[in-house]
Amino acid sequence: MPPQNLGRTWVEIDSAALIGNVILAREAAEQAAVMAVVKADAYGHGLAGVTSQISLQVDAFGVATLAEALTVREAVGTSSMVMVLGALLDEEREPALLSNLHVTVSSLHEAREYNELAVALGSSFPIHLVADTGMGRLGFLENEFVAAATQIATMPGLTIEGFATHFPSADEDQKFTENQARRFLDICRQTGLKPPWIHLANSAGIIGFGNAGGTMVRPGLMLYGIPPVAGSKYADRLNPALEWKSRITQVRKLPAGSGISYGQTFVTTQETRIATIATGYGDGYPRSLSGTAAEVIIAGRRCPLLGKITMDMMMADVSHLETAPSPGDTATLIGGDNDAPVTVVELAKKAGLIPWEILTGISPRVTRVMMNAAR
Repeated sequence: MPPQNLGRTWVEIDSAALIGNVILAREAAEQAAVMAVVKADAYGHGLAGVTSQISLQVDAFGVATLAEALTVREAVGTSSMVMVLGALLDEEREPALLSNLHVTVSSLHEAREYNELAVALGSSFPIHLVADTGMGRLGFLENEFVAAATQIATMPGLTIEGFATHFPSADEDQKFTENQARRFLDICRQTGLKPPWIHLANSAGIIGFGNAGGTMVRPGLMLYGIPPVAGSKYADRLNPALEWKSRITQVRKLPAGSGISYGQTFVTTQETRIATIATGYGDGYPRSLSGTAAEVIIAGRRCPLLGKITMDMMMADVSHLETAPSPGDTATLIGGDNDAPVTVVELAKKAGLIPWEILTGISPRVTRVMMNAAR
């Protein structure tokens, strides 16, 4: 039986897997410091729960928004570095300063505004200067970085805590990534400044290039046990931290010629036992998995989904099970302790998505429960 009071659908997060993946990331990064990237509700795993479980194993947390940063602050207190990786809006800067958040700076205009605010409040903003070395979304251009860093270092309200850039192709283009890292480290040296944190390697970067010459790394997807690249000694040792489960609400026998779901895209050719599962695209299970031979696990066996996935329900063929399931039984949508678990990578390929979308798409109405939680 499933755990009580979890409702119709829930995800179980294995804290031991999270911690093991952090340890593996640190090993792969040759003992560089680790900034755990926990944006987008910790990649769908539950922000407060994940941060509280791994706070003793990491050196910092990276988020995308002010709201996420404040949630992390509440969960882990003031001892951990919390960094907003994206650009803040004007009205978000004072709350960020008052909460001692680290922020990114990508232009002189941005630096001046942060400096003016910090001076007016009699404080100092910890900032990380971002260089755009190929991502094209944030940062000083490479030919601007050295002069900008030199000028910003004289601003009394700012403390340069780090230099950062981001790999766009670490999972696809080794030569480009190696050249990108060399260029970035070179302009960092040219500034003559020595901030404590130099960080450029994301999950794919860590697996392929270690710390890439930095003093800190930023694991995201690999923290949750999903390899961004396959076939390496580190990717193969990752352990998925999430299992998604749901309750069966109905089990029915339908005669031959019965249509299943909207549009009757599947019609039974023989008597078929159908289990209706209380999860749909409203919960974040992609509708694009309809008609792709996607499967769930019931009673330890894979069962194919039939017809179109609806907002709140989907239907699985359970005719081949030796014992018919009953309403209230559990279907595993991601994970499974049999020899052939349903993986996030598998679902992403079938849905025409990427693993990040599968995880971050899990809706807030899906309960998150931490398993093996440290107290």
